[in-house]
Amino acid sequence: MRDLEQALRELEAATAALAEIPADHLEAMRAALDRRSEALACLAEVGPRYSEETLQRLRLICEGGVKAQARICNFRSAALAEWVQWSRIYRALGADGCPDPMRINCRG
Repeated sequence: MRDLEQALRELEAATAALAEIPADHLEAMRAALDRRSEALACLAEVGPRYSEETLQRLRLICEGGVKAQARICNFRSAALAEWVQWSRIYRALGADGCPDPMRINCRG
C-alpha cells in the first residue's frame, strides 16, 4: 500500500505542476508532461487494489489532466491563429516576392 500511496502522490504533484505552468512555457510544459507520464507508468506498475479513496483520487487527478490538456489546446489554437494572421500580413506586404491578389496598394 505504501508504493500505491507514493505513486498517487507523485501523480497528484505532477498533475498539479502541469496545471500551474503558463501555456507559453513549452519546455517546462514538456518536462511536466514527461514527469506525469512517468508517474502514470509507476502507478500502472504498482497494480493497486482499488479502494473508493483511490478511485476518488484518480478521478481528481484525471480532472486536473483534462484541464491542463484544454489549456494546451487553447494555446495551440491561439498560436495557429496568430501564425495565420502574421502570414497574411507577410504576404500582403509582398515580403515573399510573389504578388498577392489580396495585396493592399498603399502607394496611391
